[in-house]
Amino acid sequence: MKTDQASNTALIVAAGVQMLARDPAYAGLVPAAIATHGQRLLRASHPRLSSLTARHWFRSLAYTAAKFTLPGILPHYVLRKIFIRKYVARSITAGSRQIVLLGAGYDTLCMELATQYPDLKLIEIDHPATQAVKRAAAGASGAAVAAGAHRIHYIAAELGKQKLNEVLSNCKAFNPDIKTLFIAEGLLMYLTSDDIASLLKQMQMAATKTALVFTWMEIQANGQPNFRPASKIIDFLLKKKAEPFLSGMPQDQVPAFLKQLGYAMQDLKESASICPQDCRIKPIAGEYICMAQST
Repeated sequence: MKTDQASNTALIVAAGVQMLARDPAYAGLVPAAIATHGQRLLRASHPRLSSLTARHWFRSLAYTAAKFTLPGILPHYVLRKIFIRKYVARSITAGSRQIVLLGAGYDTLCMELATQYPDLKLIEIDHPATQAVKRAAAGASGAAVAAGAHRIHYIAAELGKQKLNEVLSNCKAFNPDIKTLFIAEGLLMYLTSDDIASLLKQMQMAATKTALVFTWMEIQANGQPNFRPASKIIDFLLKKKAEPFLSGMPQDQVPAFLKQLGYAMQDLKESASICPQDCRIKPIAGEYICMAQST
């Protein structure tokens, strides 16, 4: 992404989730906590866009655009977040006491966890431009107090230029001696495979015991990481915005990749596996959600 601009992709995801949350036709698909915190955050950061997500004509226009570019991308965003929250709860039950959310964007996971688990350490790391918008919006909306987000520790960093373990070592709130869950939603596809391997090693250098929840792209028939079906229009826009997909991996190769880096895969799912039968639009394929733990 451009160094002086907040992530367009992060904003699109946030707006897409809110469109479904405010659409009666998708009632119940978006969990209440995601809808409530997300609406508050979007209203404070981008009030005009927030207002538009409530309008039927705007949602219809957005759905039509998605149909001809990435059909099923909006329900995929929602189901992806639901899966991640299931994995997070599972990891907390297994002993994780510290959460580090990488490339947090406008996601409200830490806000939700702050109210559910008072003893959790919560850290968000993101590009300075994106995080500045989010932090200002949280304060302006009262979300920091209402959602317990004053317990969230924000770190502005460019992980492509700074090492994760060094960034965390400079954070007084980070405790390297407790089990830490790292979350990378919609992030790894923007890194090369070598950079991903380096990042996972840095996680283990940062904390004595680590767990990991991440999403990653499949490799499609043309040899490139992408959704299925792919969209030439979206590929062009991502490249123009300096946010192209750089890596992916077939699902059957993930366990071996993780193993050589000191992780054991615990679960891997696609969003379609929990799609309600009555969902109007099936989620797009090509991206999966994975859970792993250091060995």
